[in-house]
Amino acid sequence: MWAGILGAPVMWGCQHAFGIGVSDASCSVGSRGVRVPIDTWTGIATVVAGTLALAALAAAVLTFRAMRGVEEDGPPPEGRIYFLSICGMVVSPLFLLIILMSGIATQILPSCQQG
Repeated sequence: MWAGILGAPVMWGCQHAFGIGVSDASCSVGSRGVRVPIDTWTGIATVVAGTLALAALAAAVLTFRAMRGVEEDGPPPEGRIYFLSICGMVVSPLFLLIILMSGIATQILPSCQQG
């Protein structure tokens, strides 16, 4: 249940933090002589984070199916698990889309642009 509801947001956070680190490493003045491939590293991070976000969605769906027959206002543990599995099925696809949009934007847009 917890993997289903927290997996995708945590994966987005990891991908985002990793992307900031790779961008800083590539675009900083101190790394002018070293070529850090932003597109390659962010592509790998996007695939890994997207795959784990899909696994989180699968965990939420499996939890929901295991709680079939229990309603949201059911007895305390089962009712909460049922409700949180529904929350996981709603949250995971949203964060999966955020992960994909972030990864695709990094591949398409030029890097190291100073505004």
